[in-house]
Amino acid sequence: MRRSYYLPLLLISFALVLSACAQRPSQLSDLPRTPEASVDQILQNADRRRGEEANLLRLHAAQAAMNAGQAERVQDILSQIPQSELPVDQQIRFSSLLAQSALALDQTRVALQAIRHPSIQQLDSQPMEEQIAIHQLRANVLEASGDYVAAIRERIYVDALLSGNAQRNNRLAIWESLEAMGSAELRQASERADGELAGWLELMLASREAGSLDLQVRRIQRWQEENPAHPANQPLPDSISQRLKLYAERPQHIALLLPFEGSLAGPAQALRDGFLSAQYQVQEQGLPQPRVSLYDSTQFADLQQFYRQAKAEGVQWVIGPLERDKVTQLARMNPLPLPTLALNYTDSDVSGQDGLFQFGLAPEDEARSAALSAWSQGYRSMAVVQSQGDWAERAYQAFEHAWQELGGQLLGREMIDQPTDMAGQIGGLLRIRQSEQRGQRIQRLLGSSVVVQPAPRADLDALFVAITPQQGRQLKPILAFQYAADMPVMATSHVFQPGSDPAGNLDLDGILVAETPWLLNRSDALYQPVTSSWPQASGAMGRLFAMGVDAQRVFTLLPQMQQDPTTRVEGATGVLSLQADGRISRLVPWGEIRDGQLSELAPMPLMP
Repeated sequence: MRRSYYLPLLLISFALVLSACAQRPSQLSDLPRTPEASVDQILQNADRRRGEEANLLRLHAAQAAMNAGQAERVQDILSQIPQSELPVDQQIRFSSLLAQSALALDQTRVALQAIRHPSIQQLDSQPMEEQIAIHQLRANVLEASGDYVAAIRERIYVDALLSGNAQRNNRLAIWESLEAMGSAELRQASERADGELAGWLELMLASREAGSLDLQVRRIQRWQEENPAHPANQPLPDSISQRLKLYAERPQHIALLLPFEGSLAGPAQALRDGFLSAQYQVQEQGLPQPRVSLYDSTQFADLQQFYRQAKAEGVQWVIGPLERDKVTQLARMNPLPLPTLALNYTDSDVSGQDGLFQFGLAPEDEARSAALSAWSQGYRSMAVVQSQGDWAERAYQAFEHAWQELGGQLLGREMIDQPTDMAGQIGGLLRIRQSEQRGQRIQRLLGSSVVVQPAPRADLDALFVAITPQQGRQLKPILAFQYAADMPVMATSHVFQPGSDPAGNLDLDGILVAETPWLLNRSDALYQPVTSSWPQASGAMGRLFAMGVDAQRVFTLLPQMQQDPTTRVEGATGVLSLQADGRISRLVPWGEIRDGQLSELAPMPLMP
């Protein structure tokens, strides 16, 4: 819910009781504090006065309009008052009313200008209640503009001057500003901060960066020991207190249900090794971890049999299975015998299924990320090129839905089957043939000496592609041949195979690729130790190792994600969040292929 931007009425309201005024008001302190007269009555009285008295009455009318929630009328009244001719205290009141009304009308720039008026620099000459109210208003304006650190500084400044509910609400507002900040922004601010601000930032980072619930709790407890008198420790924010409670109630025995035989044995082993690596990382820091029992899902045709055995052996939670058909079986079991984090997705409706969560490396997540990123870059008209096959069709469907929901226009789609047909299909999508025909007509009219360069359709901003590496190597040369070498191309991760020979990928140069942070920036704390033990984790199998790592992290945080749907896990596979139907969705970062290798791009905005 959006926080109200009105200042406390007791602090800023003043009124004119027309029938009771024995003398004409000449300053703010002359006005009674209990509003009774209407805006129209006050304005009528102002019209009968001149000079400073008329300005004061109009300022009072603007306040009455603000109290009534009439933001547009406030600005209309203020436009009739020459602010520069007012006494300092009235200039400050003018600025505060203008800022409040601008916030109510989503005019952030106007609000910023108002709180930066020179009169505000003389705020310390005003009563303490007025000073507190203006600082809180400034915090609201700065927060609305996205300058969260400056907003927090304002709230810290007044915190010691508040008490009771006012102080609790002030600290809640500080925490909400911290929650709105990205982790990179938090880290950057923390490097420059000191005193009370540094403590707030460190607590938020402790709750967000460690990755698993165990490590977060360890850092939170250490923060508590180092900051016993910090305002955030008196008491802790609710989300932090809930985290400590969840940690105390965490399961002690879990099952890892994976297909260790058959065609999926390789992916299953990578998932297992990633999961256990994340668990050992926590255990090495002296934090006890749940017992993990391994079960081969290929040995259970009937999952009810597995659950009976697991429950008899004391299992409290299940991670798996990986097979898509078995996840569909789970969707039909209601209720589930044990809460389960499946490592794949089903197309079945699971809206009424309690205890089932789904997490995987779905192409749908990459497609949705492509739509959000494309929209944020200003693209509005796109087309799709896709392979034949289930994964590509799922990517297309997800992109189409997300793109149209944003308001984008989808101009066409080509499904690539035969390599020999690809050039013609791309040319048709770009309408190059029509451009060539127009050029020929112009030459016939103006003479053969006129050179007309064909061009792709002008209404197409970019392409989204869900294709294989082989098809990708054809795509860029075809675009160049079709006079569209500069056409932006956004692709799912299927177009690029990590660890492959860069020389063989030169024809992919320029394509933007959705990729896991594990392989894109390699900054995860587990990347070096895991790839040292399993070199294949730095190649294409790395996506599955990363999924195993994130499965462990998500599992520990699932209760928190259920309680607070805004919780985000900045994982090895992307930014993870829990949806209402129990699915874990990923927001994926982007890289660009340069010289045959995938290089990290600066983070793209992911919301329109």
